[in-house]
Amino acid sequence: MEVLSLLTNVMLVLGIAGGIGTFIWIGLVAYLKSKWLPLLEDILDDGVRFYSLNIFLAGPGVLQYATVFLWSFHAKRYGMLEKRDNAPKHIQKWFVFAFCWFMSCWVLIAASAIMVKVYDL
Repeated sequence: MEVLSLLTNVMLVLGIAGGIGTFIWIGLVAYLKSKWLPLLEDILDDGVRFYSLNIFLAGPGVLQYATVFLWSFHAKRYGMLEKRDNAPKHIQKWFVFAFCWFMSCWVLIAASAIMVKVYDL
């Protein structure tokens, strides 16, 4: 049996960690969809229920609301600059955490894919 090199092991660990983290993020999205997403839709989107319809729409909704809480540019772009201050801070922190978790998981997966391409593993 062939012994895997250190570089291959690092690539595998990065890819697996990113994949497992993505599944954890999906669970986090399911929690936010059931508990906080309808409340934020009432506050930010004037009661329009689009992102809480199903889990496939909840993922982009969580990411969009997190960008609204993180950057005033996005809040102004979506017309939610004044409305975002009405959302409770603890809910905002959950959505920002979910955004950071998603981005870090995909950075791990991208790093693993780049290693495969660069080092021809």
